[in-house]
Amino acid sequence: MPGIRSLLQVFFILLFTLSVIQAGHVLAASGITGVFISSKIRPYIEALDGLRSKTHRELRVVYLDENLELAKHYLKKGGVEAAVAIGPEAAKLIYSDEFRVPIKMAVMTLDLKKLLPGSDPCGIDLRVPISFQILQIAERLGREKNLAILYNPQENSDIIRQASNACRKAGLNFIPLPVNGPDEIIGNLTPHMDKIDVLLFIPDSTVISEKVVRHLTKEALLKGAAVAGYNHFFYETGALLAFTIDYRKVGAEAAVLLEEFLNGYKCRLLPPPVKIEWNKKAFEILKSKKPEKWANIPGGRPDGR
Repeated sequence: MPGIRSLLQVFFILLFTLSVIQAGHVLAASGITGVFISSKIRPYIEALDGLRSKTHRELRVVYLDENLELAKHYLKKGGVEAAVAIGPEAAKLIYSDEFRVPIKMAVMTLDLKKLLPGSDPCGIDLRVPISFQILQIAERLGREKNLAILYNPQENSDIIRQASNACRKAGLNFIPLPVNGPDEIIGNLTPHMDKIDVLLFIPDSTVISEKVVRHLTKEALLKGAAVAGYNHFFYETGALLAFTIDYRKVGAEAAVLLEEFLNGYKCRLLPPPVKIEWNKKAFEILKSKKPEKWANIPGGRPDGR
């Protein structure tokens, strides 16, 4: 019967079309993701491990310091459907106008928007938001304390404006301490040391020397002032609080973000996953130096939270 034959033909055409669409989804999902890594250092390798732990996609990994030309070949002719950069050099490479990879994102890089002007970068920035740090300090160490930050104005004026606003909202008194070179650090800090309650270190190329950080942390503790910093090194030198980035988790969260991006969702620039380390030994020193200031603070509970 013609009517039944026509219906069957339509049915088989629809069935074939659905199978082609489904096959297309499978092919898209099975595309190769290029992972371009600035160099083979531990934090970058940890991020790569985290990425691998959360994705089933085929990854083509290239270290730029070992084979830059191979990385360029894959980006230009290697057929990768997505490119993930780990580290600043890799981020600048994949976002170069030379390459037209449709999906690209970057992780393990500080201030991605500043590094890649004119682009709309996707991924996870390594800078811990200053507003988050200041709110945590206020909640754990108490309001109405004096918080100081050493910084180079040419590098971190924007962050300092954000810090000023965050301190005002958190009920802290802000003491910005601009320094144009390492030789100015001690001279600019010393006159304010007696009134500083918290010295917060931020990523700044002028205030980066491990020797200087160790010295300033020791001096602050002797004066009864707490130090807070942006990685585990500060905890090891005696900082009361350290905002430590979990590099493996950065990679794991990047894998989730990449999957969303590949599935049509708008990509975003996210802050890094952070754990807050509380130094009980430093806290005991502070209490012994200035018990009236540190004996009864919100973060002084036995669990350190």
